[in-house]
Amino acid sequence: MTIHHPKTALEAVTLRKKLADTAVYLSGGTDDLRLGGSAEGKELIDINGLDEKFDTITVREGKVWIGARCTLQQIVKSELIPAFIRESAAFCASFARRNSATIGGNVALRRSDSYMAAALTAAEAVLDTITPHGEEEKAIGEYLKSDCKCLIRYIVVDQSRTGFVKRFGNTSSSHAALIAAHSGNVYALSVSGSVFAYGSSPELGKSMTFADDITGSAAYKKYLAETVFTLGR
Repeated sequence: MTIHHPKTALEAVTLRKKLADTAVYLSGGTDDLRLGGSAEGKELIDINGLDEKFDTITVREGKVWIGARCTLQQIVKSELIPAFIRESAAFCASFARRNSATIGGNVALRRSDSYMAAALTAAEAVLDTITPHGEEEKAIGEYLKSDCKCLIRYIVVDQSRTGFVKRFGNTSSSHAALIAAHSGNVYALSVSGSVFAYGSSPELGKSMTFADDITGSAAYKKYLAETVFTLGR
């Protein structure tokens, strides 16, 4: 693999466009650099050296701006961030992994067992991104449903947002079978083996397709998806 070291976000995203499917962004690297990870045989665009401060958490006019390079442990510890979003970051059971894995990476990987996708989507988070054409804001739910290769700079959420998030898995450290979140009028489901889903109805699970895998049977995940919002916490 080859590692590139761009100095600015614009340089990084322009390089990603040029290299197309052979490149991935590198920040915490917990998924990219593991054996058989997504970076194997690819070109890495290291965003840790960018001159922008994407590893800070600040509040501006009632909104929390979470830098994409912030680690999950930073999220867990920050009292600036809504409690249920902090709880979703804590779903990563390994302290060592939380200290290296980043919120931007967890979102950008678009994994069906993402720790934070459901909670952030339910919170109606907005991504502050940069594309080769300039800055762009994108709703996280829209981003997760697309193959957009923009560079996430900040995840922006209302500081006063309240909600709940629930995880189901065989153990605290195994891949989640299902993560559900609800906030305001938004419901979101991350289900292993299924396409990420969100919407305004607590019956969201009834329109989803489920699959058997190591986390559980399709029938088990269907039951969870169709009852979790009714049962609440």
